[in-house]
Amino acid sequence: MAIAFRTKALALAGLGAALLAGCATQPPRPPVVAAPSVSPDQLVGKWGFAAYHRDTDRARTIKEAAAQCNRPYVIAKGPSGGVMMNLADQANLSELVLKAGPDGRTYLGPPGDAGTADDRIVTNVDANSFTTNWVDPDNASRYGTSVYERCGQKRA
Repeated sequence: MAIAFRTKALALAGLGAALLAGCATQPPRPPVVAAPSVSPDQLVGKWGFAAYHRDTDRARTIKEAAAQCNRPYVIAKGPSGGVMMNLADQANLSELVLKAGPDGRTYLGPPGDAGTADDRIVTNVDANSFTTNWVDPDNASRYGTSVYERCGQKRA
């Protein structure tokens, strides 16, 4: 009887120690999110706009975007510091913000977490152009990769 009691006591002590050890461990730290690599001021202006679905069409699409400057897509500064642009399937402009994702990418979308369905990934940014890709697969399949070419050159 004493051996059975001692075995149960040791088992309970081991279980208690395991539970306490689990409480003592630190939860994993969230990833460090840096500031977005693009500022709203870099996107404000008049842009020629075009889109493509196949990477082999990129060079042609850049030329087509530049040719659209006779009727530019205007990106204005938003009232809260973002930029005024259209969301997918929306005729009215919305204020979008630039967000740094935990994956190191820069996202453009409504305020909130980075990388949500309404967001776009911003890439290939320089003073006179940028490219966006929709996060949502349905939007990406319908709208493709968007290319923006500045109308009139801006100094870097």
